[in-house]
Amino acid sequence: MRKTKEFEVERFLANSEGYLKNKYLLSLMFEVSFDQAEEVEDEKIMEDKRWIVYSWDIKIKKPIKAKDKIKITTFAIDMKKFYAYRNFIIERDNEEIVEAYCVFLLFDLKKMRPIKIPKEIAKAYQKEKAIYEEKSHEYGDEFTNLEKIQIRYADIDTNYHVNNASYMDLLREITKVKDQDIEFINIVYKNEIRDKKYILGEKSKNKNEISYRFVDDDKKIYTYGKIVKRNV
Repeated sequence: MRKTKEFEVERFLANSEGYLKNKYLLSLMFEVSFDQAEEVEDEKIMEDKRWIVYSWDIKIKKPIKAKDKIKITTFAIDMKKFYAYRNFIIERDNEEIVEAYCVFLLFDLKKMRPIKIPKEIAKAYQKEKAIYEEKSHEYGDEFTNLEKIQIRYADIDTNYHVNNASYMDLLREITKVKDQDIEFINIVYKNEIRDKKYILGEKSKNKNEISYRFVDDDKKIYTYGKIVKRNV
C-alpha cells in the first residue's frame, strides 16, 4: 500500500542559496510515513509502542529548490522480526529525483526494548516490491579532524534526544559540504544522543566520499555513515 503527499517547498526550509536543507528533506519523508502509520495501524496495538529509525540510504539525483512542487511516495517493502523496511520516491514535474531506503525498528515503551512486529501491523501495510535497496557500504578507518559540536535545544525532540533529522545539521558542521552538493547520504543511528551538551564529530575522506561518525569523550559511537559529494 502506497502513501503519497504533495508539497510546495517553502523558502524557510531552504538554505542561504535557496536549496532544500537535508534536515527538512528527511522531515518531509518522515511526515508522509507517519501519515500512513496513522491511517493503517491499529491504535490499540500501537499505544505502547513507537517506531525508531535505524538507518537511511538516500540517493539524491537532483537537488530540490525552494518553491519546487514535489510529490513524495512511501511504501513498506518488508517486515522481519523487529525491523520494517521502507522505500521513498520523490518526484518533481513527473521526474524521479530522490530514492530512499529506510529501516525502522519497533520499540516497546513499557519493556524498553525492541519487539517483534505484530502480524496485524505487518499485514496492514501490504508490502510491495522494492524499487531501491540498501547498499553494501565500506567506511573509512582513518578518522581525523575531531570536532566538538554543541547540542542545541532546538536539536532535541519530544522524546528528549537529538531528532533524527537534526543529524543533518551536525553532519554539515563536520563535512562542510552544502546540501545541494550531496548526492548520497548513508546514516546509521547506533545509539541515541541524549543528555549531552556536546558531541564529537570526526571524518575520513576518500576522493568524493566522506565517512563520518559522532562519538563521545569515551569514543562511544552514536551515529556513523558516509556521504558522496556531487561532481560540481
